[in-house]
This record gives sequence, structure tokens and C-alpha cells, in this order.
Amino acid sequence: MTPWEEVFDEVAELAFSRLGSDEVLNLNFCAEDTRFLRFNRSRVRQVSAVAQATLELELVIGQKHESHTINLSRNSALNRAAVLDTLGTLQAVVPTLPDDPYVSALEHHGTSRVVNTGQLPAPEDVLAFVAAELQDIDLAGLFMAGPVHRANANSLGQRHWFSASSFVFDYSLYSARQKAVKGAYGGADFDPATLRAVIGDSLQALEVMDRERKVLAPGKYRCYLAPAAVHEIMGMLNWHALSAGAHRRGECSLTELVDGTRMLSPKFTLDEDYSLGLSPRFNERGEVFAEKLPLIVDGRLENLFVSSQTAKEYGLPSNFASEDEAPRSPVIATGTLARQDILSELDTGLYLSNLHYLNWSDKTRGRVTGMTRFGCLWVENGEVVGPIADLRFDETLYHLFGTGLLELTDFTESHVEVMTYDQRHVGGKRAPGMLVQDMSFTL
Repeated sequence: MTPWEEVFDEVAELAFSRLGSDEVLNLNFCAEDTRFLRFNRSRVRQVSAVAQATLELELVIGQKHESHTINLSRNSALNRAAVLDTLGTLQAVVPTLPDDPYVSALEHHGTSRVVNTGQLPAPEDVLAFVAAELQDIDLAGLFMAGPVHRANANSLGQRHWFSASSFVFDYSLYSARQKAVKGAYGGADFDPATLRAVIGDSLQALEVMDRERKVLAPGKYRCYLAPAAVHEIMGMLNWHALSAGAHRRGECSLTELVDGTRMLSPKFTLDEDYSLGLSPRFNERGEVFAEKLPLIVDGRLENLFVSSQTAKEYGLPSNFASEDEAPRSPVIATGTLARQDILSELDTGLYLSNLHYLNWSDKTRGRVTGMTRFGCLWVENGEVVGPIADLRFDETLYHLFGTGLLELTDFTESHVEVMTYDQRHVGGKRAPGMLVQDMSFTL
């Protein structure tokens, strides 16, 4: 048992012991122990370590409920005082609140404990690698590694614990002319040879970036989207694309797919797959999601995310999705396009290594806009010509994953969540590359 797990058990036992007969308490716990290294010009500019934890207490009395979040430490006396003070506040406030007609009664959804340890590199090993391999390279980036923890328990006896150790090296390489190539390597098991290969690919791409830029007119282009670019588009699915509640409220960005009036490509299959090991299967209520749930199969919608609140509000069966009804561990199935055939199959068009600044341009019709980013290239007759001037695309998910999808690669790349707002986020995704015809660029 880790020290943070001991902290969680202690405060949970204390809080549950102070409840009245009509009170039910739900606890959600987040913690991390992370080492950070920040690089600029391949030199270490910042070294830091973060150990932090938060606890959300939700008190339910009948149809009334309220929650507060507090910070915890490894000081038992401070934790006990904070928990008792917060619980006392909730016990005073909740009885005064109006009933929530859509609150679902908390239940006992069993117990579980998952600890994914991995093989993480020591910061010293990363420093040694950068010093030996990249001393003459202009690299800026961030390395972070360590375990993250999530837990849920309620006063009915439910308890779930999840720990996952992971690392991410997120970097950009710059040429003498200040052209950039972005790369990342992350996961649970560190392999120096893999990092060396990833950096090597970035260095090869960087050589191309100093060539004269190709300025393209707005229009439609044949494109290859590398897995990193596909990851960015997948992120748009988190914004109400597969939410049952959003669909009922008229906010779903794939409404036509849900209603059956449009399909995606029969080559496209998307699953929520927790075998990635980067996210807990339990949600904020301790309800346990299926290990694998098909969302879109051969271009047809199979399932939406349905939380317990949405289930109660609209009379639907819940599949124990999280409250935001968004993917936490999505995986796109592979196709048949081999890595060595990408350029020849692209023939003439755009090789899109990265995209950024994505947003909806027409949410209810699934239309996305965004910009090309580092390492985007013009290819002619299967040969790389050089980098392109930045372009803005404006295209629907129905085209990218549907009518325009020519093929998916026979390999995938995993993306470990790199968000660190407030705390390290859990989760990740896995995607192949995509060959797409007639992708629309507007600027």
C-alpha cells in the first residue's frame, strides 16, 4: 500500500464515522508524485518535484446533495482537521438546499484495486541521454514521470483504487533557421532505444524544415494525418460528440450519426478500451465501466456514453459513463496502410505531422477547424519537397472519418495525457495514421 493510499483510507474512515443515519457520503481522491525536468536549448532550466492530493466530499441526504474539495497532505492531523471542518459545513448546508430531481441514489458498486507500476526512467538517466545524444541540438521540452492515483469510496462500503505510473517526454527541435519539429515519447515502460529512434525521426524531419516553404492556396488536398494529428482530432470527441445527454439536449456534434441519417467509413471503428491502463474504469460515483465498449463499429454508431444522471433524466439504461460522458481511453482500430507505403500512397499532397488550435466551426454538424503545426510537409510523387506555410483547415468529422477516409495505417501510436492544469491528468488514447482525400483548407 502506497503512502497516499494510507492517507485516503484514514480520511475515509474518519469521515464515514461521523455521518448521521440519513446521510450518505461519496469521496473522490486524486494524488500524484511527479518529477519534472524542463529543457531549453538542450539544457536543464528547471527541476521540480510535486507531491499533492485532493479530496472531494459529496454529501447526499435524500434528493439533496452538495460537494466540496479540499487539499490533503501526508500530515495526519492537518488532514483530519480539514475533513471534519468540511464535513461539518456540508452537514449544515445540504439540508437547506432544494431537492435535485435527477440525483441518483448512491449504491455499493463493489471494490477494486489496480496498480500499474511500469518501468520509469530516473531523471538522471534522462539527463544523461540528453547530454550524450542532444548536446548540439536545440531542444525545448518537458519531461515528467511518476505515479498518479485515483480513488473512490462511499459510506455504503464501496472502495476503488487506481494507480498508474507513466512518463512523457514532450519536446520540440529547432533548426538554425528556427524551424521546428514536435515530438513526444511516453508510456509506462521506458526504452532508451525507442527514445533514440523517436528523436532520430524528428532530426530527419528537421533537416527538411530548412528547405524553402511551399505556400499553398486554399482548396482541397489529399492528406496523410500522422497519429499525433489524429490524436488532436480525437480530442474533439470529448466535446459532446458521443454523449447521450448532449444528444437529448440538442448539443451533440454527431447528431446525424446518432440519428442514423449519416454514416462514417466502414473502415472506421472506435472503442473505449481500458486495456491501455492509463485511466481507472470507475467514475465519480464509483460505478465501473466495461473494460471495452464499442462506440462506432464499421462506421455505424454502436453506443453512446450514458451517465447515471442522464439515465434517470431521460429514462435510459446507464453504462456507468463519467459525468461528462466523454471518452477517457479511446482506441481507433488499424487499417492496412504500411509505414513504408505512406508517401507512395499519398503521392502528391500534404503530410500533416501535427495539428493545433482545434475548435468547432459548426458543432451540431460535426465541423472542425484548426491549424497545421510543426513538421507539416508538401509531398510530390511520393517524395518530400519541403515544409508548408501554415494552413487553416475546416472539415467535418463525417468527411475525415467517413467519405474522405481512404485508409488507416496498420500501426498505432499511444498518446499519454500531458495536461497538468492543477494536477497531472490521467488518460490517453491510441490511434493509427489516416490517408484522407479532399481535405478542405480555407486560409
